[in-house]
Amino acid sequence: MKRILFVSLLLLSGVAGADNPVGGDDWKYDIVYLKNGINYHGLVYQRGGGVQMWCILRNPGRPAVFYRVHFSEEEVARVEMLPDDEHEKLRQRFEMLREEHRRMPDPWKAIESEETAIPGTDKIQLQETPWRGGGKTKALAYRSTHFELESNASRRIVVVAAEQLEQVYAAYARCLPPRAKGRPTTILLPQSRADYQALVRGQGRSLLNPAFFDPEKNQIICAFDWKQMSAELQRLHNEHVQLREKVTKCEAELRKAYKGDIPAELKAALIEQCRRIQAAEVHNQETCARARQRLFQRLFHEAFHAYLLNFVYPPPSSQNLGGEGGVPRWLNEGLAQIFETAVFEVGELRIGHADRERLEAVRRALAQNALLPVADLLRSKADQFLVAHNGDRQVSDRYYLASWALAFYLTFDRKLLGTSALDTYVHRLQRGVDPLEAFRELTGQPLADFERAFLHYLNHLHPDGHVGGSG
Repeated sequence: MKRILFVSLLLLSGVAGADNPVGGDDWKYDIVYLKNGINYHGLVYQRGGGVQMWCILRNPGRPAVFYRVHFSEEEVARVEMLPDDEHEKLRQRFEMLREEHRRMPDPWKAIESEETAIPGTDKIQLQETPWRGGGKTKALAYRSTHFELESNASRRIVVVAAEQLEQVYAAYARCLPPRAKGRPTTILLPQSRADYQALVRGQGRSLLNPAFFDPEKNQIICAFDWKQMSAELQRLHNEHVQLREKVTKCEAELRKAYKGDIPAELKAALIEQCRRIQAAEVHNQETCARARQRLFQRLFHEAFHAYLLNFVYPPPSSQNLGGEGGVPRWLNEGLAQIFETAVFEVGELRIGHADRERLEAVRRALAQNALLPVADLLRSKADQFLVAHNGDRQVSDRYYLASWALAFYLTFDRKLLGTSALDTYVHRLQRGVDPLEAFRELTGQPLADFERAFLHYLNHLHPDGHVGGSG
């Protein structure tokens, strides 16, 4: 087990010493250079008799990872400390980061005690209300400036969702400051897929989408299957507990049979069994974390649509424009996909990385000459982004992929997000200007010239957000 831990830390140290990628991390760090050529970025908190520090890894598109290390004086070549004011800024940021990690619910504790309080969330005040799904089911509600949350899930889940939504709306407001007073969006989080389908059918809909935003009602419904996910994790955890008990019992019997001197091959088998159990538990926790991340990504995606419509580009008072607010659907969906994969930490929005799965899909489409032409995307309508049955999936995915790619290019290469030029583009579309003409005015280029530059960018875009080389 010690060897496994040593290899893991060695691999992490190689990442820590790498240059900060474009779009990844704007934090400044203390740097410890070792005589073996490896260097560590992070927060040095003690010197003298060696160096003690927190190594901090903030890679594009991933939550921060940090761990404690201690180096003897013989190992260290030199230490580069930040100036006092920058070091104090780093220390404060890191303490905020540690506090956020402490407040996130542990998967096992979330199963064992769902109703227990989560430290640091005392400001999340919930009220009981009837569940909109009907019957005698009760729900919990939370009211905020940008949203009104209602859910029939457990208190713990509702508290976590409310806090995450507060953070994401604050991040949206920083990146795209409000241009209108707006009104809060109702967000419904049914605790199971069955409850979600019941709500959808109750509104006369039939969708495969696990979440959607209804602009007419200013309402988000998002399937939040945390209960089922936690139940499965609990079942697997119970199995592992039983396996450990069997291993412990077997070890005790072997010690008794061999008078404390278990043969090496039998002892190795016991150690290997324990290793496999631990590996399975780690895998299950990581799977649970990824599933939870997907749940929140759905929610953040729809919340962005709601924020854009209510607080940034509301429709003119004289027209509704199909609930779009005059924002073209491709841009709305493209930006929502960018923001759903953003990382929110210590009050900051980490964005600018290219989602690896989408980027790989774009590369495949380019290789097959199958990426949707820009002109077709600019003329697209809302129904081309709505998945109602399996036959729509391929078309829908094609439009979503092209909208992500174009929005990413306009945001991070052309830097048009939040500009007056983008405001003018949206307002011209609201007045009925031809989409291709309005886009030409936005970019200052004929569409053919723009598309050549756009495709060149995609062919050379890397997952960390920088552009160059062969991609």
